[in-house]
Amino acid sequence: MAIIESLDPAAAADRHERPISRAHALLYRPDIDGLRAVAVIAVLVFHAFPRLLPGGFAGVDVFFVISGYLITGIIDRQCADKSFSFVTFYARRILRIFPALITVVLATFAIAWFVFPVAEMEALGSNIKGAAAFIENFMLHEQIVGYFDPGAERLPLLHLWSLGIEEQYYIVWPAMFVLIARWPSRKAAIVAALGLGSLAVCLSTPAREAAWAFYSPTTRGWELLAGSLLAVWLRRRADRPIGPVASNILAAVGVAGLAVAFFAFSATSPWPGIRTTVPVLATMALIAAGDTPVQRALAWPALVFVGLISYPLYLWHFPLIAFTKLQFGGTVPAWILLAVLGLSAVLAFLTYRFIELPIRFGAAPVAWRVGPLLAAMAALIPIGVAATSTRGLPVRFAPEIRGFMLSGSETTSHWRRGRCLLLLQPASAFGADCAGQGRRPLLLIWGDSYGAALYPGLRHLSAERGYDVAQYTASACPPLIGYTLEARPFCKSINDDVVLRIGRLRPDVVILDATWGHAETVLREDLPRTVAQLRAKGIAKIVLMGPPPSWQGVGLSHNVLDYYRQTGNVLPERTVFRSNDEWTRGRDALFRELTRQLDIEFISVRDVFCNDEGCLSRIGPGGSQLTAFDPGHLTVPASIFLARHAIDDLLGPARQPPR
Repeated sequence: MAIIESLDPAAAADRHERPISRAHALLYRPDIDGLRAVAVIAVLVFHAFPRLLPGGFAGVDVFFVISGYLITGIIDRQCADKSFSFVTFYARRILRIFPALITVVLATFAIAWFVFPVAEMEALGSNIKGAAAFIENFMLHEQIVGYFDPGAERLPLLHLWSLGIEEQYYIVWPAMFVLIARWPSRKAAIVAALGLGSLAVCLSTPAREAAWAFYSPTTRGWELLAGSLLAVWLRRRADRPIGPVASNILAAVGVAGLAVAFFAFSATSPWPGIRTTVPVLATMALIAAGDTPVQRALAWPALVFVGLISYPLYLWHFPLIAFTKLQFGGTVPAWILLAVLGLSAVLAFLTYRFIELPIRFGAAPVAWRVGPLLAAMAALIPIGVAATSTRGLPVRFAPEIRGFMLSGSETTSHWRRGRCLLLLQPASAFGADCAGQGRRPLLLIWGDSYGAALYPGLRHLSAERGYDVAQYTASACPPLIGYTLEARPFCKSINDDVVLRIGRLRPDVVILDATWGHAETVLREDLPRTVAQLRAKGIAKIVLMGPPPSWQGVGLSHNVLDYYRQTGNVLPERTVFRSNDEWTRGRDALFRELTRQLDIEFISVRDVFCNDEGCLSRIGPGGSQLTAFDPGHLTVPASIFLARHAIDDLLGPARQPPR
């Protein structure tokens, strides 16, 4: 990430990396290392204690500006004295970026080998490939993982999205700037125009593409270019330093801006966007300010030290937090998180002292150091491929439980994702086949991904019982008219569209199926409105499917693994181990009341899977099939199991052949 680039005193003084001339050597500024420390501390606090510093994620935006400033300053000076070399530039970037990154990625994979279920390992494999190919930001977008999404914090390499942005900047910007440098008098104007263009793209990106805006270099580039513009502008006026009054004003504005960004913004703030200009401009102001009390405070040796190790500190902290949250499965005690941050600092120092510095400034020729690093980075790719191609390396587990280590793709491949289960798409993305094959009677599933999980079971029985199935589902969008969710901007319009489709299709049965984890007030307000609209469309039979059994922690596969590690036995077929049955009981009671008031039918999925002795975790011959692959989504065998138990309630008893 932006803390990759540094100009620490040791680097400037090292005889093996001594600049070719003083003309292009950046004057070391300890206050920038102090600013880097403030930024990384903000990010660490946000990841460990988000309520304490709700906008701490803006520290990454501070890093972007610093990186743009330092990199462009180096290239600008070297272009001016005609000493710039692409080979030297990229060799130095490799020596700076690769050692700590390779170390942390390998350590993360090694820990995951012992603690990760297959789904998490499969996702990690994709992230390792993305990190090694410098496209982690694109990989996360392809995985449809938002930075602030629930559960995203369990991806131990999620934070490398910012490293991808920086690496892409390093690849593109030097060549662009060398061309721009041919017009010395217009450099600042051209850089400013590029930055404003990127900002315009960012601000014009529609809300439905918020994840793309977060991860894309085209919508993030203006932050790095802000630092680039500052470097060019300050160099042009090097003989006219900013006066003390203006410097103090800039420093005060910078401090105030960072305070606003860190404390007034939060994960619910649209990001990046107009608010992002606050930490960006604040960082520019702090860099531009001259010798002020703020700069002297930032140059405090303790802060400078944190700034010097900020890159490995950033790399280490997130995987350790992710593994800790995975193991606790819920709320992590504050003292544990503080210990994790302390361990991150220790590992960061050790990485800096015994890996980074020896490799960056070792006595061996640069080529002898760069070559092995390139080979090591390339070697990460087959590791990632192995994790993804085997669906999470199940060979890691004992034969008794290996078959229960589900990645989820075995199930989600039956959901018709992106076609009949919309992800971050509008209603127009529904495929024509979502309406079924035109046969009668027609059962129509309307809901979220839990509704999509019901589809394979109903589809499996359709030929046997002579009915058709339609599926209109959208991720995280319950079938409730009027429901809105900021993270899923299309929920309301999708639900409105589904009601219109129901009016045209006139299904014999409409099945409302969702996670149903919403606030009781939402259910009491939106469910009657939904039922009224369905009745207005002439739907006589409306069935609400209650929530299925749910499991604490990462999910049922992980619980099987933990139970085996604790007892040496396979998780019992019916169990209370890490069950959320108390919540399911309460939700069932609420739905029995609501459906009775609304005069619609209710099917308790809990009654199918659970009794007073616990809930089914395994079904099928010899209990060989799990009922869920995560905290609650039914597997295909469990979906078929549910459909067999529910089909008579949906259609009425099967007609017996005449004797």
